[in-house]
Parts: sequence; C-alpha cells; structure tokens
Amino acid sequence: MSPAATLDTQPNDAQVDVEIATCLNLDAPKSFFLFAGAGSGKTRSLVTALQHVQKTMSERLRVKGQRVAVITFTNAASDEIKSRLLFDPLIDVRTIHSFAWSLIEGLNRDIFEWLKVDLAEDIANLRAEEAKGRKGTKASATRLSKIESKTTRLQNLPNIKTFTYSPSGDNRGRDALNHAEVLKLTAYFLRTKPAMQSILAGRHPVLLIDESQDTNKHLVDALFVAQASLKGKLVLGLLGDMMQRIYSDGKDGLGNELPADWARPNKVMNYRCPKRIVKLINKVRSTTDKQHQETPNEALEGVVRFFILSSDTTNKPQMENAIRTHMAEVTGDNKWSQQRAVKTLTLEHRMAASRLGFLEAFAALYDYEGWRTSFLGGACPCSVFSRSRSCHL
Repeated sequence: MSPAATLDTQPNDAQVDVEIATCLNLDAPKSFFLFAGAGSGKTRSLVTALQHVQKTMSERLRVKGQRVAVITFTNAASDEIKSRLLFDPLIDVRTIHSFAWSLIEGLNRDIFEWLKVDLAEDIANLRAEEAKGRKGTKASATRLSKIESKTTRLQNLPNIKTFTYSPSGDNRGRDALNHAEVLKLTAYFLRTKPAMQSILAGRHPVLLIDESQDTNKHLVDALFVAQASLKGKLVLGLLGDMMQRIYSDGKDGLGNELPADWARPNKVMNYRCPKRIVKLINKVRSTTDKQHQETPNEALEGVVRFFILSSDTTNKPQMENAIRTHMAEVTGDNKWSQQRAVKTLTLEHRMAASRLGFLEAFAALYDYEGWRTSFLGGACPCSVFSRSRSCHL
C-alpha cells in the first residue's frame, strides 16, 4: 500500500477544522462546542481557526472596527496564541478576567448600583449566619470582620466616582473591584442588559473560549443568554473537555443539552500518547462520558505502570526513589535514577508547598487574602520568598 493510501485509510480529524471554518462564516454564523480530549491538538485547531479568520475576513472586520475575541485560561496560554498569530491586533486574546473588565470598564454608575445591592445582600446573609452560629469561634470572628469591612465599603460607595481593577493584581484600594466581582458584574450585565449584549457582538462577532470547562459557570451561562439573543450576530465557540476540568466554578455538564442549532465537532485522535495509554483513557471514560479516542497508525504500543501509595505514607520521597530505581531496572533507562530527569506533576499550590517542605510559610502568605493573587503569580512584593519559589508554586 502506498504512503498516500495509508494516510487515507487511517483516522484523522481534518474534517473538524473544516467544520469550524464553516461555523465562522459571518454571513451564516453558527456557534459550536468542540470536544477536544488530551493530546488531540486543540490549540492547533484554535490557531487554525484564527488563521482562517485572518485570511478570509480581516478586511471586513477592520472596516467595522471589530476584532475576534479569544478567552484563554492563563497568561502563558494567551502569550502562546498571540505568538503563533504573529501578534495580529485583529485577534484580541485575553484571560477571562481581562476580557470581562474590557466589557464593563467605565460603567461606573451601573457598577455602583450593582455593588450597593450586592454588598447589602452579603451583609444580611453574614448577619443571619452569625445569628445562627457559635459566638467566640474563629468562624464567628471571620464573619464579624467581613460584616465590618463590607459595611464600611457600602458606606463609602457614594464617594467613589471611578472604579478600578487589575486582572493580575490584588486590587486593594477602596475604589477597586475584586476578581469575583468583575466576573459576577459582567455575567449580570450580559444576562439583563440588551445594550451590553449589543456591545459584545458589536466589538466581537466571534468569541472563542479555550479550556471552557474551567470558565466561570455564571459567565458561561450569561454568554449562552447573549448568544441566544444575538442570532446571526455572534459566534460563540467553546473548546474543551469536561474530564480535564480542574476548578469547581466551571459549568457542570458543559457540552450537554446544547441548543439544537449548535455544531458539535469532535476531535477523536490522540497524537500525544502511545496506544496502550489511550486504551486506558478510553476504559476510564467508558464509565463516565463515554468519549472515545483513537491513535495514529504509527503510534507506539506503549506501557502503562501504576504505583499506588497510601495517602498516609510517611516517607513519600523515599518511596518515590524506590519507584524510580525499579523503573530504571525494568526499562534499562538509567535516567529514571536521576531525580532531575524525572518529571513530577503536582496539581495544586498547597500540595507543591507540602512536597517541597515549606507548607507553613506558604499557608501564612496564602491565607492573607490581600496578597493571594500576586503571591500565586510569583510577584508578591511582601517577600523575596514568593519570587524565589515562584517556579514551584
């Protein structure tokens, strides 16, 4: 069989990029949810879609003063996509907080009215909890502190003329909004204000959301409302995989019960993993969402080995050393014995601090809410510690 014939007979996802390009036709726009499992080339498909926009509708968008918006989960992902697109100003790539603020910045009167109601509701709820809770406890002290802080903020609201916000900062000024408020405000405005929906579609007739399974559920729900109200004016494209969800504030069941007129492209290939690992992934998923991936014909067969330790193992580093020694023996690869040559995935900041032996110091800084954002980003001005350890956090 010729190489060309072999390529024709093996599965591929080429049709997915064609389907997405069809959805991006501004004369017949179609919103979509792209399922893209691990190793499927999701970012490549996102970039391919944006390159299609660059080639086919740049002039049309520029004449109308419009841009394509892309929401990414991290600044690193944002920078990667911008780089691949040669920093084209037509493609507006932002994190979710930056995008949300770009919609509501300057709407000071509307923000004031929302905050007045929201703060009053928070204070009432905290007072109700305090009335039912035990006095003299740490939880009670926290509630009383929040009541005092929110009451002071509510009283000072009339003195604020302009609200400020930094997507990557700690926002500690009395005129500053916090991260949660910006997302809640944007979601509320998109749900309830047709003018905000029109602003969104007028600026961005195409909005693509990467890692949509971890995108704030209130904002996702609001975008669904906006899209339903803007038929023919807004393409909403969600890319993600619910099994790769990390954070609990994402929308449950995203991708299920989509509107009937949405497209559902599906990337089935896994180009990253050997065949046996994909078989294991499919086995795991068969008990949940039943999504099934395939591998290229040339993929290696691969080997899967599990080492399961009890959560109360007292000397985990010693056990990990023993596992690496065993792996060096069974694979004939001496690099397994070299700690720096083995990659270790740690899923959460506190877990990383525990592994590296500075949990108490981490907790002391993390628990101070005013420093938390810059601390986790490695830019906290409070100590050299946060900067020197930023690569691990």
